Amino acid sequence: MSDIANTQGYITMAYGHRRFFEMAVNLALSARLNDPDRPVTLLYKEEAELPEDLKPFFDQCAPFPDASQYPGVTIKLGVYEPAPYTENFYVDADCLIMKPDMDRHWAKYGARDFMISGDVVTTGSAYGCDVKKMMAAAGVDYFCNMNCGVVFFRKSEAAAKVFDDARALMRDRHPDLIELRPRRGDGLSDQPYFSAAMARNGIRPISYTPEEGTIMATTWRAADIDFDLAGARAQLKKPTGFRILDRLWAKGWVQHDTTIAHFIELKPLGVYQRLSDWLRDHYGVPRYKFD
Repeated sequence: MSDIANTQGYITMAYGHRRFFEMAVNLALSARLNDPDRPVTLLYKEEAELPEDLKPFFDQCAPFPDASQYPGVTIKLGVYEPAPYTENFYVDADCLIMKPDMDRHWAKYGARDFMISGDVVTTGSAYGCDVKKMMAAAGVDYFCNMNCGVVFFRKSEAAAKVFDDARALMRDRHPDLIELRPRRGDGLSDQPYFSAAMARNGIRPISYTPEEGTIMATTWRAADIDFDLAGARAQLKKPTGFRILDRLWAKGWVQHDTTIAHFIELKPLGVYQRLSDWLRDHYGVPRYKFD
């Protein structure tokens, strides 16, 4: 095993329907393709849920401790304790590593003990909430607008403090920090809590320019998606903002190159299915139909 594999690795999570475990398999295969020196650990809620035939696709499979205390997707606030590596990238299971350039992201993120990419905001809205109200509720002077599909952390007191603060904010259930997601548990989301905890600890998110290529881009409201695992290509256009309700009538578009593609709700499904089929054919793994 390489020195990197002893200290750095990926964590993902799956529970519930088998399709979520199959998504995690695809992520693990994409890591094998584009970052083979770093292992992948799967966290799951219940032993009975974990399909035996999928265990070999991961370097480790571990139960998630005290999963019942985390409603909905806030379970991500608890990944620090079971994380097996000195340096960890938590990656959502609906992501794929598209290009073999993760080394530059490990180096960039490793300058801090906890990091998520995004932007600092002090006005407007984020996560469907009013930023000024969120700042007041958390007692911070800025917020981090970001997607928590990729989270870096080192096993350290500094990183543990961020997780502790995020969990404390979640338990407080302040109404101005609740992002309403009716299809996800009780509507709570991890993102406002991570954002507030980062601000409380003086951490500003990493940003990328379109020219250098970002670590992760979501397919949410993206256009001109051009993804190809065989050609290590992952390009798409993202809105620069919206004129109406923070979600309608894009102000403009920016071309992005991304290392990790984050398929929100597996959309566009046709693109995700094509990449899944290619990965599984490449490694001789049975195809799985996502629908």
